[in-house]
Amino acid sequence: MSQVIDGTGLTADDVAAIRGTIEPWTNACVRRDWDGLLRMCTDDIVFLPPDEPVVEGGGVRRWLDNFPAIKAMSLDIDHVEGAGHLAFVRGRVRMTLEVSGQQLAFDGKYTDLFRKQPNGTWRFAQVMWNSNKAA
Repeated sequence: MSQVIDGTGLTADDVAAIRGTIEPWTNACVRRDWDGLLRMCTDDIVFLPPDEPVVEGGGVRRWLDNFPAIKAMSLDIDHVEGAGHLAFVRGRVRMTLEVSGQQLAFDGKYTDLFRKQPNGTWRFAQVMWNSNKAA
């Protein structure tokens, strides 16, 4: 059994598993592999996109289908904390989006809530991000 990491309430294996979701997530976003992305999410997934209403459950797929093309994406984890079957992740996000034929840079931050599944995997339960630019 893994030892709990001081101050986080999670084991080293839990933290490694959560950190291990970042590359598959970014790859799925760039490839627009929404089925693959949603397999990394809980059935009751909630997206909280910037300057838009909350998107929940089955509405997430429709929302993703309308999201601009992501040409490049990077996520950095700054903090992981949790206990039991819940974990919170905070970090930085950078994307290059294609909107109406133009490439737009997005520089922001995110916070995600993960829920541990009965099989031991960690899935995204809530995904929230916003820009570092002032409104």
